[in-house]
Amino acid sequence: MSSIRFGTDGWRGIIADDFTFDNLRRVSSAAADYFLTLSSTHGKRVFIGYDRRFFSRAFAETVYDVLAIKGLDVVLSDKPLPTPAISVCIHAQKAAWGLMITASHNPAIYNGFKVKDRYGRSAPPEVTLEIEKRLATTTIPAPSNAVPLRQTFNFLPTYDAYLRSRLEVKNLHRMQGHVLFDYLHGAGAGLPERLLRKSSLRLTALHAAEDPLFGGFHPEPIDPWLNPLKKELRRSRALVGIAMDGDADRLGVIDDEGHLLTPHQVFPLLALHAIEHRGLRGKVIQAVSLGILGERIATFFNLPFEEVPVGFKHVAERMINEPVAAGGEESGGYAIGGGLPERDGVLNGLLFLEMLAVKKKKPSELVRAMEKRFGRARFKRVDFPVPAPIIDKVQFAKEVTNRLPERLLGQKIINVRPGDGVKIILGSGAWVLLRPSGTEPLLRTYAETDSWKNTETLLIWAKKIVRGIK
Repeated sequence: MSSIRFGTDGWRGIIADDFTFDNLRRVSSAAADYFLTLSSTHGKRVFIGYDRRFFSRAFAETVYDVLAIKGLDVVLSDKPLPTPAISVCIHAQKAAWGLMITASHNPAIYNGFKVKDRYGRSAPPEVTLEIEKRLATTTIPAPSNAVPLRQTFNFLPTYDAYLRSRLEVKNLHRMQGHVLFDYLHGAGAGLPERLLRKSSLRLTALHAAEDPLFGGFHPEPIDPWLNPLKKELRRSRALVGIAMDGDADRLGVIDDEGHLLTPHQVFPLLALHAIEHRGLRGKVIQAVSLGILGERIATFFNLPFEEVPVGFKHVAERMINEPVAAGGEESGGYAIGGGLPERDGVLNGLLFLEMLAVKKKKPSELVRAMEKRFGRARFKRVDFPVPAPIIDKVQFAKEVTNRLPERLLGQKIINVRPGDGVKIILGSGAWVLLRPSGTEPLLRTYAETDSWKNTETLLIWAKKIVRGIK
């Protein structure tokens, strides 16, 4: 029981270690108890989905049985699906809640339990806290042969309709070129091809087969797991490579020159497309670990801008409560205004193709054009161990602030933003962020400048400054 703790997006654990059927029954029972307290206003319908991980279907069926015995109206996906697809179905069918069995981008030994609310977003902290509170007192129902035949749903029609409603399909169908999709053996496999089957594009899929070991890779669209995609793109001279993580809510992009674009390039490109081509207006919101280009684009178009703590749930909260043009996070999750408050790797990959079709340019050309207008973005992240977990983040921020020099990279420090770590802004817009894990003896450092040399210099400085901080 003590091993069940919700993080930034659900509870995850190692299969057969802490992610066991017993623990899953307990957290499902606690979730059911909480859902039932709100059933008079929210209803009793709960959608359950699962990805391609080892035993995900069996885990999902276990969750189904617990909730059904407790009196909820439960519906189970008839096949593996992406996390954003279950979010779409929850919202479209006006369900009260959704539960997703997935460990997202984590290695194959993990599985997980995500909670979605009726908006289609990841449940906010106040919901997961209520579930955690009930873990010690919940009565777990014994397995019963009296559970009726499981109701199932097919997510494809609803998700296809949603994607088509969010994209300029005619522009995509007129587009020409060779596009690679790397699914990393995840649940997004084949879904973009369904929408593009009438297009003039030549489509090639990598790692589309179901494999619970993910081919020995991590199902995360970052280096080094995208080296095969880079190699194939250079060999085939394709226009672009689109990659997704295990549950297809994160996006990675390889440009026509074989370079992995950072989120600090992909997000501002998508935001610029949403604002300039789609005509969207509203706030530009990004996690504190994203960079300067998003803020500069918002300023250029006279739009409000806000940084939020790491975790897409903070972006989603703003999307529910105010007009948002674009929202993003450093881990590859993005959302464009007008859609669900949910990151969606399938949708964003297709939106990136729509942008190429509209602009009639290659990805590398679009990056250079954007950086000519708004500045260069050279971003890097380095995580390194510290002697012990840094629990008191407020005190950590104070100590870092007290150690700051007057100048970095020969520039004045113009702003220090405490909150989710400490973000230090220089006069040119360059920045460095020091962000402790809080649960692990780990410090995450992030930096962005206009040159790789300066970015490396800031990261080296960040590592040195924390020496001696407890």
